[in-house]
Amino acid sequence: MNNNTGIRSKDMPAAERNRCLDLFKGIAAVCVVFVHIPFHGIFGKCISSIGSCGVMLFFLISGYYAFGEREKMCRKLGKRFCRNLLITVIAVLVYFGISYALNDNSYYRNIWLRTFSRPRFYLRMIYCSDLEAISGDPLWFMFALLHVYVIFWLMYKLRLEKFAKFAMPLFILLRIVLETYKYATGGSWRICSNALVAALPLMLLGFCIAEWKEKLLKLPAWSAAVCGVLSLICLILLIKYDPFRYNITQIFKLTLVASVFLFALKKPKLRLFPPMEILGGAYSLHVYLWHMPVIMILYTLCERRILKADPYDWYMPLVVAGISILISVVIVTVQRLIKRLVTRNDYEV
Repeated sequence: MNNNTGIRSKDMPAAERNRCLDLFKGIAAVCVVFVHIPFHGIFGKCISSIGSCGVMLFFLISGYYAFGEREKMCRKLGKRFCRNLLITVIAVLVYFGISYALNDNSYYRNIWLRTFSRPRFYLRMIYCSDLEAISGDPLWFMFALLHVYVIFWLMYKLRLEKFAKFAMPLFILLRIVLETYKYATGGSWRICSNALVAALPLMLLGFCIAEWKEKLLKLPAWSAAVCGVLSLICLILLIKYDPFRYNITQIFKLTLVASVFLFALKKPKLRLFPPMEILGGAYSLHVYLWHMPVIMILYTLCERRILKADPYDWYMPLVVAGISILISVVIVTVQRLIKRLVTRNDYEV
């Protein structure tokens, strides 16, 4: 659960942290919440589109921190895989438990439980990140991340890392083409939300940015800022007016994410909004993981009229984001207390 997951940064001394990147990660985590429980109208579509950029940023960061010396990175990638696998298994079990509790009709619950007795379910879960049975669609990110960690580990083991810069533009093009195809045909979101199309292109891009870091950091920060702002404006205009038959927003999303990341590398000590920096640095992983269960519970309460609110009211996205942040604070606080107790006991022994 560190910055190598693409969401949460490792606990580092304040002087070593990239505060600007933490800010963007915090914004990205909150915007991802608004993808799954959007606001109404054009504003909601714009925020949802920016939220999808948040997932892209997380993958980009993961790829950036996957660059390094071969033997050292093989060990690190193995540790990251095991750590994130544990997080993913816990998340799947929690989602299953919540889905089971909310599905209190015995007849439909028995039909639902039969899903988990079929090998096909587990094959689709592992290879296609299909967790619709437990409303675990956001967990596709974790599965895609695990798959690409394996790919990167093999890349290092087979000494193929020097070819990453050649593979990166091909996979970026694949992403743009398939996103365009999905939009034109109204295809399933799973066409693009998987390891090869969503995760690998961005992680290869992050890997290449790390490799070219010395040259890229010679660019002025204002150029990255201008590029990012222009990309954001173009993205919003395309969403609002949709002037073309084909969706070309993916081009500007990629440019926006890369610009934001490069700006953060140039301005690591820039502090604009400390609360959002804290959210991005310590809590964003949990906001991402647990916002969907919050949505599930709130929707169920509204449907059963236990909560006198409409799940589609304009303020519900803010409620979900607030509760998700509160849950993440509780989880991280408990983790830190346990860590302190263990450290203290080890010291006393």
